[in-house]
Amino acid sequence: MSFPTWLNKLVIGFKPIQYTAFWCWYRLICHDDMRLDDRFLYQDFWNSINEGQAQMVDDHMWLTYFGAKPEKIILPKEDYDALVEKLNQPPDPKVQESLKKLLQRKSPWD
Repeated sequence: MSFPTWLNKLVIGFKPIQYTAFWCWYRLICHDDMRLDDRFLYQDFWNSINEGQAQMVDDHMWLTYFGAKPEKIILPKEDYDALVEKLNQPPDPKVQESLKKLLQRKSPWD
C-alpha cells in the first residue's frame, strides 16, 4: 500500500504528533523510504524484528531437543554394569582399520 508523498511528508514532519502512537504506526505501515534522512531506521527496525524471531526459534528448538531441565536416567544395576563393560571393551579391529584408512584419504580441498 503506497501513500502519496505529500501525505507522508505532512504526517511524518508534523511536530506536534511526532513520536506518538499514531505517528509510530503510520511510519510502520508506510515504510516506502521516502524520507532519505532517516532511511537507516527502517533497516534497523526490520532487522531487529527478524533477529528477535530467530532468537525465539532458537530458544524453542533448544527446549524441544534438550528440555527445560536435564533428564535423569536411572538404570538398574545389571544394565549399568553391562554398559560399563561394553565401554571398557577394546574396539573392533576392523572398525579401527577402516577408520585409519578413512583418515589417511586426501581431503577434497587438498
